Amino acid sequence: MPYTLNEGRFDITCTEDRSVNILGLPPRDDGSPLNLVVSRDVLRPGEDLKTCLSRQIRDLSRQVKDFKELLREGGWIGPGDETSFPAIVVYTRFKQNGQAFFQAQCLAQMPGGKLLVITLNSGAAFDEALMKRWKDLLAHFIPAPREAS
Repeated sequence: MPYTLNEGRFDITCTEDRSVNILGLPPRDDGSPLNLVVSRDVLRPGEDLKTCLSRQIRDLSRQVKDFKELLREGGWIGPGDETSFPAIVVYTRFKQNGQAFFQAQCLAQMPGGKLLVITLNSGAAFDEALMKRWKDLLAHFIPAPREAS
């Protein structure tokens, strides 16, 4: 099967896509950096989005200091039509290597039990402008034709 990247294409047999993309975004108005991390995973047997998120939160809280979940909400990723996918969005803060991090993470269930995990990392708390930027990013996601329902 063809597997396409920005840089080219592989013709491979792939049983699971667990790839990760890390994109540096234009910084916030105060100059603090923003990173968008897109990763792929699969639900474990018997998992749904809620149990998968709980597992990921539990794992993350063991790896970092001062972990705190700030907000969890249901939602969608996509333009709000039939191509959109159900999602859970969670906002957290924690310290790693003495530095504070704030993140918004969206877990979306794709066809076939696949997960698309989109995370926005910031060195400063999410303000109104960054929240709008995050929600616009999720709303403007356009699924690839093979992923559309």
